[in-house]
Amino acid sequence: MTVRVLTLLFLMSLCSCSSLQRLAKAAPAKPSAFLAHGAELKKTPADRSPFLLEWRNAAPEVRKAAEKRVTLHVAPVSLDYLRPMTQPLSRVEVRERSRQREARKLADYARQQFIQALRELPQSRYQLVDEPTKDSLRLELALIELNPNAISAGVTRRVINLIAVPGAESIVGRPLKGNLAMEGRVYDPIQKQSLYEFSDAEHNRSALILSVHDYNPYSYARKIIREWAGQLALVLNSPEGAKVKDSPAFTLGLW
Repeated sequence: MTVRVLTLLFLMSLCSCSSLQRLAKAAPAKPSAFLAHGAELKKTPADRSPFLLEWRNAAPEVRKAAEKRVTLHVAPVSLDYLRPMTQPLSRVEVRERSRQREARKLADYARQQFIQALRELPQSRYQLVDEPTKDSLRLELALIELNPNAISAGVTRRVINLIAVPGAESIVGRPLKGNLAMEGRVYDPIQKQSLYEFSDAEHNRSALILSVHDYNPYSYARKIIREWAGQLALVLNSPEGAKVKDSPAFTLGLW
């Protein structure tokens, strides 16, 4: 009983403390060649940024010139830097050809969600354009990691929760979770400069009770993409330094 109580108290502290919360979330992915400033990315606090790693162009003249741009084009999401599967159970349950097919669907879905989030944000500073123009800023995104959620892993995580306490698998179950990692940048084609670059990674979120995403290979990825879209829309339309919080480490709902 003591172990169960201590585990539950630890999980509650993760929910309430932003710094501890990230201990239960996915670790940052190694930067890919997609980002020009990947080596300069800095870790962010969870109570101020939704993304694990960020870089901002600090040159005053570049920032001032970019502020005059009011149009933004969301480019198709790149899969050129997508890495092989690393989770053993994902590799057992999912064929690579199937993963590539689903990755293309997720890339299309991601672009649609980012466009929708930016368009629906009240008083957005950007006017979205369907085609890139000479002076429009460009939002460029890449999916760099995708491990489908293994159904057998979801069952195992559920058993861990039943044996210990709800959510206990968040401490030991990281190898049993599907994960998704994305990189993005806002690029100014006139100045030929990146203005903002970020990287984030999320895994199938731990459920304190039960989640349908534990028993579906890709539904967790679509949920993460929807969250990323809303978060980035806020980041791009907020003053630098404004707080945009990270998503929680746990979920209470079935979905």
